[in-house]
Amino acid sequence: MDAMEMKQDHTVKMDGRKSVELTGVLQVERFDSTEFLIETVMGKLKVRGTGLKMKHFDTVNKKAAIDGRISAFMYVDSGSGKSFFKRST
Repeated sequence: MDAMEMKQDHTVKMDGRKSVELTGVLQVERFDSTEFLIETVMGKLKVRGTGLKMKHFDTVNKKAAIDGRISAFMYVDSGSGKSFFKRST
């Protein structure tokens, strides 16, 4: 990740537990109906749930949206998961 990518904004906006909108998305590494692994400018982000589907993915503006029943999301550093709330403190 270069310095330019680190200066970009990264936001996570949830609507209840039914959808999440992300900015600063570099790529979607893998996904299925229960888990997405997304590389963002702030690191890799896992989104877990049921019935998950990609609603929107814009590679130019680095935005993504996921719908479904979201049960968890966490940033993953060196193979271990850290919850969003622990990482943000």
